[in-house]
Amino acid sequence: MKFHLNTPLVSNLEKKYVNDVLKSSWLSINGKHTKIFENKFKKFIGRKYCVAVQSGTAAIHLATKALNIKSGEKIIVPNYTCVSNISATRQSGLIPVLVDIEEDTLGLDFEKVKKAVDKHKPIALHLIHIYGFPARDTKKIVNFCKKKNIKIIEDCSESLGAKINKIKIGNFGDISVFSVRSEKMIGVGEGGVILTNSKKLFKKIYFYASRSAPYRSKKDPYWKKYYSKGEGYNYLMPHLLGAVGRAQIEKFEKSILKKKIKIGMKYRTIFKSKYYDFTQNIIKSNYPVFWLNSIKFKNLSFFKICKIGENLSKKGIEVRSGFWPLSKLPGFNSIKADNMTNSINIFNKILVLPSNINLTSNDLKIIFVSLNKIIEKI
Repeated sequence: MKFHLNTPLVSNLEKKYVNDVLKSSWLSINGKHTKIFENKFKKFIGRKYCVAVQSGTAAIHLATKALNIKSGEKIIVPNYTCVSNISATRQSGLIPVLVDIEEDTLGLDFEKVKKAVDKHKPIALHLIHIYGFPARDTKKIVNFCKKKNIKIIEDCSESLGAKINKIKIGNFGDISVFSVRSEKMIGVGEGGVILTNSKKLFKKIYFYASRSAPYRSKKDPYWKKYYSKGEGYNYLMPHLLGAVGRAQIEKFEKSILKKKIKIGMKYRTIFKSKYYDFTQNIIKSNYPVFWLNSIKFKNLSFFKICKIGENLSKKGIEVRSGFWPLSKLPGFNSIKADNMTNSINIFNKILVLPSNINLTSNDLKIIFVSLNKIIEKI
């Protein structure tokens, strides 16, 4: 591919920290650089506690387990999101309640959340910010959930650095999770980060992530260190990945974040067409980071949009579809779902375009011209 969807910004800083890890010979969990990464990450977001783990999916699973929701209880999951959200819900023995999205930012629709809460009485909710855009109804949903004593897992996997007013995304959930997979806002290869202001939740998260083994401090005798209290998971981030994470977060605000926002704004200057609009709107007081830039076609069928995507790929322009609506996936179609018009329509009508930080204005013009020429031939 000539124009990639996303590529990580890797420099000599990553090499420096990784070489330091190799020299130390400590490659496993609880490494020095991993701890520095966690401290810098929580400081950037503004939360008290942070645990780095091996994937965003692991982060969601741990967040769900830490809330101590009983098996068989219900949790709201948006119908338009990564499959990890519903997979972690099922892994934890919970019943997902699928709720449709609003069309402005592709976040949960507040009115539909209220109806689902009245009907299903869920214990928790996944609040997700899609493609780097803060969910439109975030504050309404958070305030409503507080009144109803519904716990919030805030999934910020695609939105590191985004804000609502001056508040950074990652500060609205009881627990907030981020992905640091290589094509996300920052990337270590595969990884995740969990944040909370609750010391109690932090201890539970770390406990489950370290195989439910409580005696891991230097003060504990050696014969206790592999004692486990029950079901646990080997989820903590290894030192090599922590070293990459440290380098990524250190240059994120001044370099990566600025470049991502610049690309997103350039898209909105160049891509003006009668055939399509941008999928997501920039809401007043919301500050997106444009992790991915997508367009929504006005009058084309799903079949024709697929043809456009295939032709762009042949030209070296990497594209992807929207998220498959969870209600349409064979592994989850037994879940009862109310009207899912918006999430299904978004999937049928959008195309996600290259959004990597190396794109120039000229690159975007090339993509724009290529796209329009293909549309005119379809």
